[in-house]
Order: sequence, then structure tokens, then C-alpha cells
Amino acid sequence: MTQQTGRQVHFTRGVSIAERTIMPILAVMSLAGLVIARLWPVQSVESGAPTCLLRIATGLPCPGCGMTRSWVHLAHGNVGTAFEYNFFGPIAMVAAAGIVLWTVYALIRRIPTGALFDRLNPRLLIALTVVWLGYSLVRAVSIGLGQDYFALVVA
Repeated sequence: MTQQTGRQVHFTRGVSIAERTIMPILAVMSLAGLVIARLWPVQSVESGAPTCLLRIATGLPCPGCGMTRSWVHLAHGNVGTAFEYNFFGPIAMVAAAGIVLWTVYALIRRIPTGALFDRLNPRLLIALTVVWLGYSLVRAVSIGLGQDYFALVVA
């Protein structure tokens, strides 16, 4: 995928700009989210008004509802509360940290950052996405029916 000449790394022909930049862009976005979650005061997310457009319009949680609060709590060491806000919040936060670490590793080792996609099992990712969307649907329906299983999400 790459050729080395001296100290410079040249990508072979046929590697698009998108293939070269998608992981570094995801890593920067992930790092920004991780830093913001750590710097955001817990008290602020506890008492803040909802910012999700779907939630404001319908009163129902979107698939990512509670994710910000989950990340902030996890970044401050409140693991149990993080899972209560959105079970997939901590999972997404670990994935974000993994993207950052992989990208740094790949850049240091001078290997293509997109190689991470070759190492991931697409069936596992699809299954995880289906479970996440099913979990989100159950949350939305139960809150719509007035059940308080996910009371923290709409508190």
C-alpha cells in the first residue's frame, strides 16, 4: 500500500484522498468528543435541557439519546450512571478511544490508517448496529407508553 523512499512515505497509485483521510478525521472528531466529555461538568449535563431535535419535536428519544450524558459520566468515572443513560454510550466511547489509539499507532508505524477497517468483522458491526437500533426502539416505545424503565433519558 505504501512505498518508502528514504524517510518519506508515498502512497501507491489508486489510494484515494478519502481512504487516506477518513481515519485521521474520525480520530480528530473522536478525540474532540473525549476531551469535551472530560471537560464538561457533570452537574451541567444533569440539569441541562435536551438539545436533540427529535426529542424536542416528539418527546421521544433518538437512538443516541443520553449518549452525551453517558460520555460525560464515564469520563468522570461514573460507570454505572453512564450505562443508565445509554447502554451503548460507554461502548461508543471505548470505540472512539480505540480509533484515536489506532490512528496514532498507524501514523507512528507508517501503516495506512484505513487498515483498521480490514481488521474489523463486518458481521459483528452489523449485529452491534442492529442490537443498538433495537435497544433504541424499545426505549422509544416504552417512554411513549409512559413506562419509566428509561427515566434518566427523559428526566
